[in-house]
Amino acid sequence: MMTHADPHRQYWRDVLLAGEATAIPRWRIDPVKGVAEHAATISDDLVATWRRLADELGVSLSSVLLAVHAKALAALSGERDVVTGYVPAWRPPLPCRLSTEPESWRALLKEAGRVESDLLSHRDFPVDDLRPELGLTGPSFETVLDPTSRGGDLPEDAVLRVGISHPGNHLVLRLQYRTDVLDADAAARIAGYHLTALELMGADPDAEHRRQSLLSAEELLFQIEGLAGPRRELPDRRFHE
Repeated sequence: MMTHADPHRQYWRDVLLAGEATAIPRWRIDPVKGVAEHAATISDDLVATWRRLADELGVSLSSVLLAVHAKALAALSGERDVVTGYVPAWRPPLPCRLSTEPESWRALLKEAGRVESDLLSHRDFPVDDLRPELGLTGPSFETVLDPTSRGGDLPEDAVLRVGISHPGNHLVLRLQYRTDVLDADAAARIAGYHLTALELMGADPDAEHRRQSLLSAEELLFQIEGLAGPRRELPDRRFHE
């Protein structure tokens, strides 16, 4: 008698075995344990851009946020394939793997829509029960994306949670982060990466996103000059020839 493999089990097996969680850079000089929050108001123009992109490409608003989050993680980690936790409505976060290999913003958005749809179709499988069977002991993800605005605490193994809240008449990008990993400036930069990705995506969906930086001019200058170390005079090569 032939048996067919459980497609839900096979899906999560492939996700879990494809690679490790995307690591967040440890941007903290003096680590202090705790959890803090950073909030960045999303302008009305940017919200309109967000909705327009979703309508034009036939994807959900949450797919746009997933694409933006993946781009920010790729910028932080230097990796093109990223893994984040994804919070389905009223469920614990699930591991979500997304490639930023697609060349254009438009292609990245479509890939995010496909990945999100696949994940949601398999969301009821007990993923945590499968991990020990596969011999996996490390965390499935270090970051969590909450596109449903469900809220909740930062998971034990996560260092960053990104979500949306609706105070008053505005949308707010809200980050929860562990203060022994990130400081307030780092959290603000990461929020800025997400908003910049959304701006660039809306400005030209057909642009090659890998050719566009999420760093502000000030941060780029800091990385080039501020992190370059002290200036030193070069030795006179004539004495070594």
